[in-house]
Amino acid sequence: MFVIIVAIDGIKMTMMNERMRMNKQRFFEPFVGDKYQEGINGKKILVVGASFYCNHTKCQFFLKCTNTENKDSSQFDDKCPEYVKTGKQLHREPTYCINDAPRTYKTFAAYISTLIGDESYEQAWSYLAFTNYVQFFLPCKGKSFRDTRMTDLSERDFHAFNETLVELQPDIVIIWGCVFNSRLREENEYIVDKSELGQSEWYVCHINVPGCHHDVTLINPYHPSSSAWHSKIDTFDKYLSMELTK
Repeated sequence: MFVIIVAIDGIKMTMMNERMRMNKQRFFEPFVGDKYQEGINGKKILVVGASFYCNHTKCQFFLKCTNTENKDSSQFDDKCPEYVKTGKQLHREPTYCINDAPRTYKTFAAYISTLIGDESYEQAWSYLAFTNYVQFFLPCKGKSFRDTRMTDLSERDFHAFNETLVELQPDIVIIWGCVFNSRLREENEYIVDKSELGQSEWYVCHINVPGCHHDVTLINPYHPSSSAWHSKIDTFDKYLSMELTK
């Protein structure tokens, strides 16, 4: 009888996992540094940017893969000619992006280096996890990357964000920029202290997402690519330091 019960429970668990897989909203698999679980001051930190871009306008899949109405690049995950020829998959773009080390990522890593006492770009990101909010590739031409627009966003992105929180269980989420911050803060049904936004110069609030084992701190500095990042870095550092020492 015990064996039968275990078998039935196993079937139920398998069916539950299959339903979760089928209902998964997230496309991009986050980059997770090898010291992420160790964290900074014991705090696991997830960094969330806005969007990834594709500028391969002559690709046969470009118009569909970057379609801002359908908002779905997943069907080209293993088909993109630019990625296939190097053995890559679209959904792993967060990791490729960290490895490519664009200037914005170097700027952010330089700040993180001050917290860990190591100037290495690779070491800085090894303590972090990273992904972008929008779950498909946005179109661009050449090296001219347009801003992410409100019309690029969807509820799928919000659900994908929550999936990532449940999976990675971060203590702190650092949100780059402002295009999607209202959905994660003021309009987030899981926020527990909206009043703290005003008390922290709109930098900090906390959310309690079903499936997370603790409240998650959201900190929203200026985007590292902006001039305001440098002029307001001390304010960001003040609030992040406060959360790191709690």
